[in-house]
Amino acid sequence: MNMKKLLRYMIILIISTIAIISCQDDDVDINVPSQRVIFTSEQSQGNQIRLNSNLTFGDVSTGVISRIWTFPEGVANVTTSNSDVVKAVFTRIGEHNITLNQVFEEDAYVDGQLRGRELDTTIVVRVIEPIAINLKGNYINPDGTIGAALDISNNAENEVIASRSIRYTFELTGEPQNIDWTLDGGDPETASGVNEIDVTYKRIGSYDIDVEANTNRPLGTAVSSFTNLIKVIPSTDPVTLDRVTGKRDGTLALEFSREMDEASIVSDQFSLSIENNSTSIPATIQSIRLDPSEKNVLLVSLIGDLIYIDDSVTVSYTAGSLFTTDGVQAESFVDISMDSFEQGENILESTTVDFSFENSTNDDNWPYQFWGGIWELYDFSIDFSRAKTGTRSGVVNMQANGGMIIGHTSGTFPLEAGQGYEIGIWSYVENIGNTPGGSNNPDLRIYWTPATNFSLGPNPEITSSYPTNQWVYSSIVVTATETEEKQFLIRGFNEFNNMPIKIFIDDLFVSKVNLRP
Repeated sequence: MNMKKLLRYMIILIISTIAIISCQDDDVDINVPSQRVIFTSEQSQGNQIRLNSNLTFGDVSTGVISRIWTFPEGVANVTTSNSDVVKAVFTRIGEHNITLNQVFEEDAYVDGQLRGRELDTTIVVRVIEPIAINLKGNYINPDGTIGAALDISNNAENEVIASRSIRYTFELTGEPQNIDWTLDGGDPETASGVNEIDVTYKRIGSYDIDVEANTNRPLGTAVSSFTNLIKVIPSTDPVTLDRVTGKRDGTLALEFSREMDEASIVSDQFSLSIENNSTSIPATIQSIRLDPSEKNVLLVSLIGDLIYIDDSVTVSYTAGSLFTTDGVQAESFVDISMDSFEQGENILESTTVDFSFENSTNDDNWPYQFWGGIWELYDFSIDFSRAKTGTRSGVVNMQANGGMIIGHTSGTFPLEAGQGYEIGIWSYVENIGNTPGGSNNPDLRIYWTPATNFSLGPNPEITSSYPTNQWVYSSIVVTATETEEKQFLIRGFNEFNNMPIKIFIDDLFVSKVNLRP
């Protein structure tokens, strides 16, 4: 037997096996003399493929006397075929109707009903173009308007004044599901899921950029990468404190708009205020040093104490000796709040919990919990069109004046009594709706079960100012009361909103945190 015939028989065997398994789900009896059973190699993906790739069509119907596959002229390397298995390479973008005419020995069954001896079937194939990235960049002027375009090429070294920003955009073809940015030397340094981003450069030097767009089905990848695209030069602009972050080692990170001169740091010119559960905590600064890896960040350590995730912290500075490396003096600031806390390890990664929705095929893995009332006025599904990471996310569609309660029955995660945990989730809200003033806003709440703590607040709350059409992270902090395996519950609330609301959710996060003793 030659290799061509062997390959043919292998394809037939594979398709026949799929047919038998699928027929079990569809209550199809393979012993019926005449029965229509047709498959394609990408039917689970809606017969969507890329240009110049192939799609296999299989007719494993019983009782077929004759068949003819017909392809539109010029769309594939096949025009007609009477084979039971046809492998076609598609060479034209668009939606194409592929027809199969079958003649059976006798009236044939289709979905359990007799349909006649001669049947025509149309299979719609969608051919999309290869993924491509056309990267562009523009300076952002100090007044926020868009300025001149960048030279997008290797070693262009477009000069950017330290603390200024660039807006990167790109035009995409090929409908990728995942977009990942690596922005060397920028703030942020990475991003995903967006095709437009503003990046601030705070450190002197030359930096690269990489953008990758890809999708798994249909397979496709494009990378746009440029070395030494940006050259950050000294600035005379005022220096600003942009972010205050708690670190897991108990220090406080002060992130400035550009590099600071370590020799100009004087700890006595700074002060901290800490509250925890409305109780004031005495705080004395021990030292302030420059972060060796990010020289626009100052690390503040306390005498005999640490910064905890459940603390409310503010920091102040009285203008004195602090300067940037390009000679600009830092101005005073008062009571700037800690706005985030450094994340730890996601314990869900070592469990069976499908925290990123990659292994959930439908809402069977996230079933309704039978609360009744508004809590059943929703739809939940697994979505391929948008994901924070990977290729899938959960999508919540709450009806107007509705709600949702679902549980995750496919995995558990361990908790330890007395241990603090951060519970977070990424959400992408398409519309906020219309909630009257004074009423509770739409929200999601993430619980665990058993021993559910229903007093936990929104995570997130969809206020009128909530960012739309972008991925946003939210979290809460809670202490476990038992040592046991838990499952997730996710509650959605939309009772006072007279419009439906759609929320994509992805990348659930649970991490141990230290709470103030």
